[in-house]
Amino acid sequence: MFSREDTKALKGIAVIMMLLHHLAGFSDRYPKGFEGFKSLWKGFVTEGYLGSLASNVRLCVAVFFFLGGYGMYRQMEKGKYSLFDSVVRLFRNYWKVFVIFVPIAFIFFRRSGDDINNLCTRYNVQDLKTLITAVISNFFALSYSINNEWWFIQTYICVMLLGLVYFILLRKNKYFAVELFIVFIIDILARSFFPALKSVEAFNRLGSNFFYNKLLALDNPAQCFFAGITFAKFDAIVKMKKKLSEIPCSTIVSLVAVAAVMWCRSFVVGDLFDIVYVISFIVLVSQFFDGVKPVKKIFGYLGKHSTNIWLIHSFFCYYFLEATKIVYSTKSVWIDLLILTVMSLAASIIVDFIFRWISVLYEKFKVWSTANESPKALKTGNK
Repeated sequence: MFSREDTKALKGIAVIMMLLHHLAGFSDRYPKGFEGFKSLWKGFVTEGYLGSLASNVRLCVAVFFFLGGYGMYRQMEKGKYSLFDSVVRLFRNYWKVFVIFVPIAFIFFRRSGDDINNLCTRYNVQDLKTLITAVISNFFALSYSINNEWWFIQTYICVMLLGLVYFILLRKNKYFAVELFIVFIIDILARSFFPALKSVEAFNRLGSNFFYNKLLALDNPAQCFFAGITFAKFDAIVKMKKKLSEIPCSTIVSLVAVAAVMWCRSFVVGDLFDIVYVISFIVLVSQFFDGVKPVKKIFGYLGKHSTNIWLIHSFFCYYFLEATKIVYSTKSVWIDLLILTVMSLAASIIVDFIFRWISVLYEKFKVWSTANESPKALKTGNK
């Protein structure tokens, strides 16, 4: 079984991985005055284990792409998928956060000075033309200068388009091995062949071409989207989980195997095998969650808010000076991760509440407006 609840729980753990990646994976982004994390096991920090872990939990991006492809196929299977509707839905979620946090950023967090991290000076814009240009370009995701972590939007829209083409071209294929082989070929082309083209003198202008960068030279995890489509088409996740469940103590085995996957990505071959890693990670974590339902519910709740958390968390982690001081208020990475998670989740809940409230008011206004128009229409009819 691999249901919507499973995907929510996986998104939940993926978003926590994202928060850890941004919290501890970039020492140059720490607030000034923060000397770094400490641990009871000194070697965890000093010998680079924390840095490696924080860097390699970027596998979360591959998880989001895979689940996006998986969900696309399931919708297509039911005849409910629309690329236009998917893009609109993505922008609707983006704009909900945008219209609240961008004004807050430019009104309340215009900071400057040599004693603070440059990331916290991002909203200190004095020129009105520059401000308007930044707001408009970021609003339509043509730029992500307001928040660097919003790069995902451009890439995700392009990969959805490519995913639709992929689905149409291979819809008659009935062989899992053939389609999986094609996914690996796409991975090789996207990682090595297409990015290398711009280094050839005849094609050196490709580097500045938007369509080349977004449709051919994909960001490395993006090709996992096609793997998601393939695994949904052949119901491969369910089949793999069924095999795994036959192993004694499969819940514990799955947890140990997840650790092994992350170890391999961190210290053996890096991100070169992300398509293999992401498939293994999703199957293993899903199987583990099946054995610990309360944990699955917790991560499922986080997964429900994963889009908002992704869009919001970096304001607290990098850009809002006072918030960064709260996030990095201890030298324990786990306590600070909890702080960042709570702040981001609370902000997501507030954003959803605001727009639910607006929706309720709008519906009441429509009822009131209809009620006021009816007597006028009745009078006009009597005349």
